[in-house]
Amino acid sequence: MPSKFNGFQKESAMKGFTIVELMIALVVAMVAIAAVYSVYTVQQRHFSNQQLILRAQQNLRGAIMVLEQELRMVGYDPEDSGVFGLVDVRRYDPINTWELNPDGQPVLFYTYDVNEDGFLGDNTDGYGNNGLVGSTKARNKEHPRIRISDIHNDGHICLTWDIGSGRYPLAENIQAIGFAYAIDVDGDGYPDRGAGSAHLIWAVDSDNDNLLDTNIDTNGDGLVNEEDDANGDNKIDMADGGALDSQVPLDRVKAVRVWVLASTLGPLRGNSDNRTQVVGDRLFRPSTDGLKRFVLETSVQCRNL
Repeated sequence: MPSKFNGFQKESAMKGFTIVELMIALVVAMVAIAAVYSVYTVQQRHFSNQQLILRAQQNLRGAIMVLEQELRMVGYDPEDSGVFGLVDVRRYDPINTWELNPDGQPVLFYTYDVNEDGFLGDNTDGYGNNGLVGSTKARNKEHPRIRISDIHNDGHICLTWDIGSGRYPLAENIQAIGFAYAIDVDGDGYPDRGAGSAHLIWAVDSDNDNLLDTNIDTNGDGLVNEEDDANGDNKIDMADGGALDSQVPLDRVKAVRVWVLASTLGPLRGNSDNRTQVVGDRLFRPSTDGLKRFVLETSVQCRNL
């Protein structure tokens, strides 16, 4: 006699998954997992890129803030001794830091009266006068220096600030720094403007003799940009038509304009930067190394000059 449960058993046995159904389910699951992983990878890459960008921007902003504060102290002279001010704006080699190099990085050496006694302290250090071997005196803090240098002697240059007790890094991964100077040649107390122009003269020392000789706003439009490099050699100098009527000594400077070019610590995946960056009197063309570059610029009125 057939059992009354035979029909139920047959119906129940027919409710399992077939091989085709399992394969379809597996494919769907794999597609879903791949989609999730793809989204995760993209987000992780975006996060890593943003971390690199944020670090570079933070370094750059911090450096600019310190530079602005420090440049306002150039020439500080409460006793009116007249011996404090800008000292050197030439280009030096960033590795061999006391070697003049017209293709190197510009420096800004200056003095101010730290102890307010009206006398300029001795500029010697443990490595000798201005870095030459032989001296045993302690370097005086009245001779600060802003420059790009290889602070750890490992080929890794950074923006440094030397205040007498050693070189302090202001920003890492710095590609270049630029300086230009507003000048008062006629002595009326106001920065000079270009002939027939309403815009300030921003002068540089283009031949590395520590005298200002070129207005890098060569076309007088009030901007310092790629158009000022008339001959396309990536330098804005006298050959581009901005030569001043005469060389200007550093005691005629009234303001300083600063550019700092920084890059990310490492390359960004998918990054393509086709911008030409202008840093003072130098142009930096696009690179294919994957690094993202940023330029910050500021102008500081030297209230003590």
